[in-house]
Amino acid sequence: MGREIGAAHEGETLMLHPGTEGKGIIPLGNIYTMTWQPANMWVNAHGNRFVDETVAFSFAHAGNTIGRQKGHYAWAIFDDAELQHAKNDGVDNGVGVLVPVMTKLKNIDSEIKNALAAKSESFKSATSIEQLAKAIDVPVANLKHAYDSYNLAATTHYDEAFNKDRMWTRPLNHGRLYAVKLMPYHFTSVGGLRINTQMSVVNTDDNPIKGLYAGGNDVGGIYSDTYTLWASGHAFGFATYSGRKAAQNALDYIKIGK
Repeated sequence: MGREIGAAHEGETLMLHPGTEGKGIIPLGNIYTMTWQPANMWVNAHGNRFVDETVAFSFAHAGNTIGRQKGHYAWAIFDDAELQHAKNDGVDNGVGVLVPVMTKLKNIDSEIKNALAAKSESFKSATSIEQLAKAIDVPVANLKHAYDSYNLAATTHYDEAFNKDRMWTRPLNHGRLYAVKLMPYHFTSVGGLRINTQMSVVNTDDNPIKGLYAGGNDVGGIYSDTYTLWASGHAFGFATYSGRKAAQNALDYIKIGK
């Protein structure tokens, strides 16, 4: 309605997060939770690493970088050591508030068994990196190079490609290898009307539209395709302040109008 009377708009976009789905995979289950872990090695459809995998700690950035890959997907690769770590010690990164940090993935073995039995298109396992490359349909040479380079980085404690924190660069050479498909998912839509500091909606010339105010997530420009994970409740805080301010100014406008 605001746009129909000439209100300026900040644009519209989606905020994303990583995840997975497919045959035998439980939504928000143990396999799904592995897509958020920072010690995984991520590769794209070419079998190449494309990012510092600790981007998983910032789900909006993680969703963005996955979405920009060929086919809008990638693969997270881990080994039996990471599997045991997630089972016995708990996960290093939670799935928001839905799966808390240090949750122990007690059902991961049964979920893996079910996914493999179902011949899931989104979860594969192999005894070597060459076999895994064929299973996920990426060039063997590329994936082997990425894998060897990653393990070297874990040994030397220096990731030349992306300078990944040594704490999360652990060798992937213990037992079986696993790959889970990473896909970008819709977290929320963002964008909205442009306002000034008085919460007045402005037109395309940046002039206030008399009597029209907005607050909260009806306002654009607070976020684009990212999210302030370091300031939980940021959107709620802005909604509380801006809604109150907009209502006060609307009342003042009504009084003056009378």
